[in-house]
Amino acid sequence: MDQLYMLRAFVAAARYQSFSKAAESLNVTTGSVSKAIAKLEGCIQTRVLLRTTRSVSLTEAGQPYYLSCCRLLEELDEANYRIARSREVDGGKLRLIVHPMLLSETFSRLLQGYHAIAPNVNLMVSVQDVSANLYGGQFDVAILPPHLVEQSAVIRRTLSTSQRIFVAAPAYLEQYGVPNAAADLVHHFLLLDSDSRKKGVDVVRLLESGRPVTVSPMSSMDGNEILLRAAALMGTGIAALPETMVREDIDAARLTHILPLCTTSESKVEICLFYSHRDLLPARLRTFVDYCTQFFRSCAGHNANSAETVSPENDYSEDCGWRPAEAKYRRPSSLESVGR
Repeated sequence: MDQLYMLRAFVAAARYQSFSKAAESLNVTTGSVSKAIAKLEGCIQTRVLLRTTRSVSLTEAGQPYYLSCCRLLEELDEANYRIARSREVDGGKLRLIVHPMLLSETFSRLLQGYHAIAPNVNLMVSVQDVSANLYGGQFDVAILPPHLVEQSAVIRRTLSTSQRIFVAAPAYLEQYGVPNAAADLVHHFLLLDSDSRKKGVDVVRLLESGRPVTVSPMSSMDGNEILLRAAALMGTGIAALPETMVREDIDAARLTHILPLCTTSESKVEICLFYSHRDLLPARLRTFVDYCTQFFRSCAGHNANSAETVSPENDYSEDCGWRPAEAKYRRPSSLESVGR
């Protein structure tokens, strides 16, 4: 018979002063408890319990033995709890909603890096250009522009900000020429976000060297960032896209940055990390938050022209003091013991 079970049966019988109640607490039969205690007494050659038809009590020798067994089992249960808890916090399900403009090689590296430090987490990524409510139970964390998150009581960390810049495929520029000023765009096919087009008229509002200008392009198409980037890569026309979205395309010469003094609006495109609680986060979520913010800081440090540094919680502009040499991931500390 398992010695650990014998000890548990003994401790339960002594605690409840009843074989039947001990059996109920252990979800076994009364006969099994009685047999286990008899086997234990045979092993240690000492009677530890006095049995009568009415009660069960500790013998004089059984009293210190009972205390020692209680300490032993409590330490074992605590060790079991800790190791089970460590598996729980390193596993489980994490539901993430991401804006389509983030889909890139950089985002793939983010996912690969997180999987490397949390291989047992079931990360479920939903790519959507829709509003998200983190209290609705559908998502645990979001990486979205601020206007797409209901921000009441959520935690927000800015991951990147960038202007919209004009880019085009080299093949398009070779065929139609490189514009040197905003006025030259009238001869080109423009790929624009919907807000850039002035309502009711066929003109596009731009900024050139900080001054507002309007352009009536030869042809234009508007849509979301993913469609515009795909169209630009196919050589359809000149697109105005967030610099963070097309930086890899520019570095790989798939797209060319043109008209550096022009943009489509004064406002920058901001991408933020949102989650719903500050305290008592599941470790898998805290791990993702910590890794994600450090990852984007590292990207900003290696590409200072593309994105600003990640801001602290609920601070949308201040640098949180990170330096590249400190970009070392730190796992969450172990959970404290739970009182019993």
